Amino acid sequence: MRLLCALGLFLALLHVTSCLLIGAFNIECFGPKKSQNKEVMDTIKEIVLRYDIILIQEVRDKDGTVTQSLMDLVNQVSHQFTNISSEPLPLGPGSHKERYLFLYKNQTVSVKGSFQYDEGKAGDFNRPPYVVQFSSTEPAVMDFVLIPIHTSPRTAVEELKALVDVVKEAKRKWQNNNIMVLGDFNAGINYVPLYKRPTIPLFDTNVFHWLIANNVDSTVSKSGNDYDRIVVTNDMYKGMNPRNADKFDFENAYGLNQAQAKAVSDHFPVEVEIS
Repeated sequence: MRLLCALGLFLALLHVTSCLLIGAFNIECFGPKKSQNKEVMDTIKEIVLRYDIILIQEVRDKDGTVTQSLMDLVNQVSHQFTNISSEPLPLGPGSHKERYLFLYKNQTVSVKGSFQYDEGKAGDFNRPPYVVQFSSTEPAVMDFVLIPIHTSPRTAVEELKALVDVVKEAKRKWQNNNIMVLGDFNAGINYVPLYKRPTIPLFDTNVFHWLIANNVDSTVSKSGNDYDRIVVTNDMYKGMNPRNADKFDFENAYGLNQAQAKAVSDHFPVEVEIS
């Protein structure tokens, strides 16, 4: 009996350690001003520490220099996390630029490769995806590819259409169809109306699965906007439970009022567990 109990405990622990929690967080205007606010940075750090991998968007740069906000965050979590980020990407006609930043736990995952998507198609995106292939230290978890996206509201439909080309390029490059697209899609009906969705390959349910439902409001203001999404290929979908995909409401989780939450961001992270 003791042997059976011990075996059961071992299998339970094996299941727990074989899971990875992946998140995508649009930290509104994450620049020097925000990074100098200790309370805000403490909350951001606490959120980051939840994940094995977290994509952070709206890391702001000016004139192509690395922001202090990025360095401050990286330094705060450097004992557990490694980072990889894109070069500064355009953000409108002004001088501000934005990076895609991945923070990932050293003990659970490593980076196998990355590339900045252009292939002559960069004009399709305001912030072209920076594609990263990860490998897990757990043998039960296959290598997988993360494709970040932060669309412009004005061109969300066109950018979502172009994402299928990024998926194809990642698959061709690494012979890997365990692919997840994640980030701020601006996929609410105000920017991606229902009648246009059949024209977007990413909505083909025979090929892709949308893990964050249309009714998941990912905004702190709770304005009914389901902007932030996670979409996976069929192969990736086999290794996850869609019931484990949701937003992370840090306002309620950490007992913040709405003003305190909005000081962190106007978005909640979205997340999913893979195994």
